[in-house]
Amino acid sequence: MKKNIIYSLMLVLSVVFITACGTNSKENPPAPDGPYAFFNATTPLKITKPTEINGTVSGGDYNISVQLVKDGLVDPGQSVQMKPFDFRYGSVLNSVVDTDANGNAIFKYKAPTASNYDSIRGQDITIQAVFLDPDTEASTTTSSSSTPSVLLTQDFVLQFR
Repeated sequence: MKKNIIYSLMLVLSVVFITACGTNSKENPPAPDGPYAFFNATTPLKITKPTEINGTVSGGDYNISVQLVKDGLVDPGQSVQMKPFDFRYGSVLNSVVDTDANGNAIFKYKAPTASNYDSIRGQDITIQAVFLDPDTEASTTTSSSSTPSVLLTQDFVLQFR
């Protein structure tokens, strides 16, 4: 009798364990459609209030980066663009950057001034970088009628804390 209870309990625990291990409640990101993909994005990024002492501002400079790969290998020398966003949330030094030897596109982000920071404290915003099809991008310089197609987008969440 005691043996049957122990076996029954072991069976129930085994079924629960196997069932729990097989469930996947977290949604996987969509697989890229083509050979290009973004990896290692610096998001979310916690933005703190810059300090100002005797007219000298300290802090407020951040790097926002993402790695571009093609067919699983880094892709240096490609242009990645940051879409425009409201200046109340800061700015990027260059809205178009080229990927380095490791495929990293690094944007220099400047936080809002200390006086403007208080009005956005506690907010989260999403800014977006895009990678345009290099083939259509080259053809747009000669033809204004065709628009380059966006191959990849990467969202960056800025958390003002």
